[in-house]
Amino acid sequence: MKPWHRRVQNLLIPTFVSTEQAMEWGSHLNLEQRAWLIKTQRALSNTALAECNLQRMVNLATQSQLMREAAEAFGPA
Repeated sequence: MKPWHRRVQNLLIPTFVSTEQAMEWGSHLNLEQRAWLIKTQRALSNTALAECNLQRMVNLATQSQLMREAAEAFGPA
């Protein structure tokens, strides 16, 4: 996991390095946290689409995809 994070509504979203890590992290979210994760993922996806720098676009899109996978791993307790 990279050392920096994004904080959203008291939800600390790590910079994921693998699908497995994203899914493990996402499986522990509650309903409110999942909603914020999805909102953040959509914003990141839109940012990636608007990015002119190709490498930055790929990095943003990759994180967006991993965040989506984290949200899909959500399972209510």
